[in-house]
Amino acid sequence: MKFKFSLEKVLNHRNLQVDLAKRYFIQAQNNLSAAEQIRDNMILEKEKNIAHRSEIVRTQNHWQDQVQQINLYLSGQDLRIARQNESLKKLEKEVESYREILLKAQTEAKMMERLKEKKKEEFLKAFYDNESKELDEIATLRYARIEK
Repeated sequence: MKFKFSLEKVLNHRNLQVDLAKRYFIQAQNNLSAAEQIRDNMILEKEKNIAHRSEIVRTQNHWQDQVQQINLYLSGQDLRIARQNESLKKLEKEVESYREILLKAQTEAKMMERLKEKKKEEFLKAFYDNESKELDEIATLRYARIEK
């Protein structure tokens, strides 16, 4: 006799949902990491330009035009960094929503796994109880034959 779980297709579907949720969650995390890297590069570029501006002011006599251009670039860079930060907030919300979806899918799959284990234990208990009864009956019949 072999155990067959009646809800095996549901369990497989739930496991598939977990796999898909993991894939989307990892993809969202990668998008967030890439966006953070872009923002960090923007900040690094801004810091380099600030240092370059200080160097120009210190070393050159006619620095006003160059510093003005650098200042315009820095103000534009500040706006780009602010936009990137807004984008990061949206991506963080997306990652969090995918995390919640993943946790829900994992919980549902785990519930089905527990149900399967419980049903298998019940099946094995019934199987062994039935087998024990049959062996007891055989032993009783043998004993009855020997006594006659």
